[in-house]
Amino acid sequence: MKISVRWFGWGCEKTIVSAASTTTQAIRITIAMTTINTSELSKRDALAALSSELNRYPLLILLGPQGSGKTTLAIELIDGRVGAIFEGRVRSSQPVILLRRDAMDTMRETMVEHRKLPIDGMDGAIYVDVSMYDALLASIEGIFDVMELGENVLVSRIIELTRGVAEVEVIEVVADSGDAMKRRMKRHEDAAERLETLLRKEKEFGVKSNIWGIQGARVGDIILRDSVSPYLSNQIARTPDDFHEMIPTQGLDLDRCLREMIRIAESEKRESGFLVLHRKGAQKVISDILVGSSNAIIGVTMLELYVGYRQKRQGQQAYVPDIDEGTVELIHSHLRGDCKLSDADRGGAERFGIIVSVVEPNGGVDSTNEARKEELRQILWW
Repeated sequence: MKISVRWFGWGCEKTIVSAASTTTQAIRITIAMTTINTSELSKRDALAALSSELNRYPLLILLGPQGSGKTTLAIELIDGRVGAIFEGRVRSSQPVILLRRDAMDTMRETMVEHRKLPIDGMDGAIYVDVSMYDALLASIEGIFDVMELGENVLVSRIIELTRGVAEVEVIEVVADSGDAMKRRMKRHEDAAERLETLLRKEKEFGVKSNIWGIQGARVGDIILRDSVSPYLSNQIARTPDDFHEMIPTQGLDLDRCLREMIRIAESEKRESGFLVLHRKGAQKVISDILVGSSNAIIGVTMLELYVGYRQKRQGQQAYVPDIDEGTVELIHSHLRGDCKLSDADRGGAERFGIIVSVVEPNGGVDSTNEARKEELRQILWW
């Protein structure tokens, strides 16, 4: 089987090269990263490739955009070799970590810290020994979601932590953009089945896991991990089911989409939104119009469903889109009456590296891009 390999360095990334290449650069961490394209391989072949890597490396870190198949492949791969399956705690496209049982046992026996607790006993300070396994969990569960440092930081810390004990292999799981979007749109349909498979394998093989939900289904009891439930009415699953309605935009230009969004605001008193891709001086509507409901986060969910994002910090930007080139714009309505971008709009534009524009039924417009604001005003006033 042809295996695609590229030399990958945190802060520096080279072009894909052949598996026989040994070219490296003088950087802090440089490793060979296998790429598995789930659009080019059958599920059986993709699993065989992943299984082969698990035989060679005791700790696998699966990276890749949403919809590429990371979690699905990892769950399918679980067998007697696997001691743990974890997800990195980021908001978009969580890395998946597979830890082989033999490495997990070694890491539990390897102490990396003699930590002083913030309490004293009768005989003075109290200390606790922290194993490498405990430290690994702390890294995975720790600051990445809050600080949004990105998957590169997570991988670097895992590699540094386990150096000399568990060799790490980073695997990029990718898919063609069309395939990935179709999977993201339907991921809630078999979410319960995939989660039930995970819980069954956890018990069958004694596997540790921190996965509490897949978009569309969640673990009913996170302590006993013995049931699967739908998301509660006040929880956000980030799936099409979160929305009141999805209006197809095929054949509609920007003007028609804007006016449909205003009609929804005026007649239904609901907020809605859609995405536009700006590329080489042209613009194209790339999503349906999603009409909000009480438990929908229109912007973030639309970006995850139609574009796909990964957490890679670049200055103030914390996420990068799964597109070759261009800038994504989120256009949404709101009903406040002041036609001003909210702090969430401005923060989202900065963190996702996008343009955010808002339109109100009275024709008011605001945007994080001044030139775009004027363009939208001209369209609506015409």
